[in-house]
Amino acid sequence: METQEKQKNILVIRSATRILNQTLLSLKEEFPGCRITVLVPESVREAIEQDPLIDEILTITDQRRMSVSSYGTENIARLRERKFDLAVALYNIDHGLGYSNIDLLACAANAKEVRGYNARGTFVKVDSAKAVRKSLMEKTTFFWLGINYAATALLFFIITLALIGEWGFRKLFGKKPFLTNLISLPTLQCGNPIKL
Repeated sequence: METQEKQKNILVIRSATRILNQTLLSLKEEFPGCRITVLVPESVREAIEQDPLIDEILTITDQRRMSVSSYGTENIARLRERKFDLAVALYNIDHGLGYSNIDLLACAANAKEVRGYNARGTFVKVDSAKAVRKSLMEKTTFFWLGINYAATALLFFIITLALIGEWGFRKLFGKKPFLTNLISLPTLQCGNPIKL
């Protein structure tokens, strides 16, 4: 007797619009008969409701960034109850930097496997540790950028003070040397004594 493989339950977090359709096609090809649930911002719901590749749409409030905190603990708990086999984060760029919030959201769903798909159609496996490392790397990148700007401003300030100090020093002491400022004494010439 042949055992039928259980239908895959897949969560796709729509964070990168231009690769959504190619990712959905890729998933349908890899997992025939899978059930795809897409998590999207509320403003996008109407645009993708008619997509035949999508079985269900979940929404998240429109915010600048989709994240675990913006989705809320109750909604995360509901995602976990669905027991997804696969959670997918979409990246507009190959390396996926800048999408750690989406990786963390995908990991929060507690799917058996988490993948990050990029614009080339390839994917990387993601786990909570990788998502946290990526998040720290993104945040420290901004931190170091801020430190770099602050150090540049401080050095500019110090150099400006040094130039002003040098200008002041030259203004005070930059006149002719001391000996040339004395009243010129009559020159001594051999044979002509000077009478004082």
